[in-house]
Amino acid sequence: MTSEGRHESRAKWNEIHKAHLVKLLGEYNTPAYRSQNGWTKEAWNKMVRDMITKFSNPSITTSQIKALEQELKKTYKLLKGFSELSGFGWDYERHIVSAPDDVWAPLLEVCT
Repeated sequence: MTSEGRHESRAKWNEIHKAHLVKLLGEYNTPAYRSQNGWTKEAWNKMVRDMITKFSNPSITTSQIKALEQELKKTYKLLKGFSELSGFGWDYERHIVSAPDDVWAPLLEVCT
């Protein structure tokens, strides 16, 4: 719920939105926009303004951008973890984790 007492809707993000936020996070990954605990308020505000301008969507909020950043961070950690396992790698052409069938087989047995 926002401070005005209305419920904030969950944003719907597509790959273009996500890629743009990743670009912005890289641009603002400087000491001027980072604090001990993450991004500064100024950085978040600038990223929100940029997303609003880029996608002509005035309803984008800081909390929605923060939630997307957390989602992207989880996905990154998961993919990084897989790519560091023995036998796994990253397919740069298809942008996915890759491994031969004999590497996937034991994992699929456990998960099914």
